[in-house]
This record gives sequence, structure tokens and C-alpha cells, in this order.
Amino acid sequence: MGVTQQDIAEKVGLSRTTVTKILNRDPSYITSEETRNRVFQAAEELGYNFKQIRRPFRRRYGRIKINAEGNIVVVFKDGEVFDKGEAVIRNISAGGALITDLKLPKGVLPLRKFSIILRIKELKDLEDLVGECEIVRFTDIGEKEDSTQLGVRFVSISDRDRLRIKEFIQSRIPEDNRTPMTPRH
Repeated sequence: MGVTQQDIAEKVGLSRTTVTKILNRDPSYITSEETRNRVFQAAEELGYNFKQIRRPFRRRYGRIKINAEGNIVVVFKDGEVFDKGEAVIRNISAGGALITDLKLPKGVLPLRKFSIILRIKELKDLEDLVGECEIVRFTDIGEKEDSTQLGVRFVSISDRDRLRIKEFIQSRIPEDNRTPMTPRH
């Protein structure tokens, strides 16, 4: 049997969960560069097979909790507006957002292909940002009426706005946990 993430965790004195997040390069997990280096060095020394990571991390961008009010417009691909309303944006990344507490007059989402235009109202740094989104995850988190969560991915957002989001996220991370922003192509 090969080297496990538990073996690495024991060698460096961290939990297996922490080692997993570091090996998967989870951008939402913040740790020092020294700790990341220790984990990868221990993995190499023990002969860890990096191809055995079962679930490569899928999230492309780091995200941050914001809990900001926002406006949403549900539109069909031809531009016809289906509904307009409000929601709470729970977190945001340069790739998308988590939307909850939807308040749409019709109270439903259409069955036809649609997108959501999202505008953040409360954050001075991002208040004029507008992004067209598609739903990538739909979750009903409880019994109450406003418990639906929509994970959305930006399908149309300017490079300038994507950079603004990245800078906003970096500004909210404590100085000693920041990693340099690298452009993605």
C-alpha cells in the first residue's frame, strides 16, 4: 500500500483534512506558504503518489464571504426578462457567487434556458459590478421558504471586473495569509 495523506499529516503534525486541502490546492483554505511547503516536501520525501488524489479541486478561484444585498434579473437567452427581484450574495469569487434569500415576484425560476444578471448593491468596492451568471448548483437547505441557495458561475463579466473581484478578495485576507495573484488564461 502506498503513502496516504494520513501518513503525511502525522509526519508534519497536521490533520488529514488540512493536508488534503493543501494537496488539492483549495483556494478557500488559507495557510502560510511555510506550511504548504512542509506538506509538499513531506509528501515527496515519503513517496506520495500525487496522481492518487481522488478528487482534484474543481474551484478555479478563491472566494470570500460577503453577505451583501443584490439585485437579480432572470432573463432568457433572447433577452426577454422573466422576473426581477432581490437576493443576498453570501460569497463571491472571480468565477461566481452563492446567492440565497431570493425574492422574486413570480416565486419560481423558468424551465426554459435562462441566465441571471447579478448586481451587488451594498459593497462600495463592487457596487457597479454587473455579471451575467448561469446556475451550477441548486440547493434547498431547509424547510423555510427562503432557504434556496444558487451557486452561480459568471458567464459574462469583463476582465476588469474579474480583476476587481480578485483584488477585493485579496484585500479581505489577512496580510500574512496572502498569496500573490497570478493571472489565469
